[in-house]
Amino acid sequence: MKLIVLLSAALLAGATILSGCATTVNSQDSVVHLTKQTTVKLPALQLTEPVSAEQLLTIDYQGHHEQALVLLEGQDQSLKLSVLNPLGIRLVDASYDQGALTITQHIPIAELPPAAQVLFDIFLGLLPAADIAEVLPPGFSLKDEGTTRTIYDEQGQSVEQVHFTNGQATRLEHHVFGYIITIENLSAAEE
Repeated sequence: MKLIVLLSAALLAGATILSGCATTVNSQDSVVHLTKQTTVKLPALQLTEPVSAEQLLTIDYQGHHEQALVLLEGQDQSLKLSVLNPLGIRLVDASYDQGALTITQHIPIAELPPAAQVLFDIFLGLLPAADIAEVLPPGFSLKDEGTTRTIYDEQGQSVEQVHFTNGQATRLEHHVFGYIITIENLSAAEE
């Protein structure tokens, strides 16, 4: 179940703007930015066990410190994610089903990583290392070292890291995009 919501957090870190209409985007490509110049396709999803989690994410991004509640449900090749602000207002819903990504943004959120970007972050903490390594661009690598999983670029520089405590993702640092997400598991169950 690991980092699962981690992404979610970044997903709408800082979500505090309360205006606008819902916007839905569908993508068959499911391509996100790993760095400002490099894209990566979301990996195939095959959960070996159903996942259900409720997490409180604390997001530090561009000098802002925000919190978001993330609800995550997943089974087989499907993962659904909802991000709410601390008052319970729904900000974003994202679903990834058999390679197709659908994102509905209920409230515009300025200066935050795109939802697909956050979904990749979640996968980084959730999926086996081999599944992530398979979609990395040439020259990029992924290493598990102790309780830390790191993606490195062609120059050996750290792009992003996930830190685990007792097998659960508890902190994500994206060094290129400059955000840090701290994850507190409020409830989690693997059925």
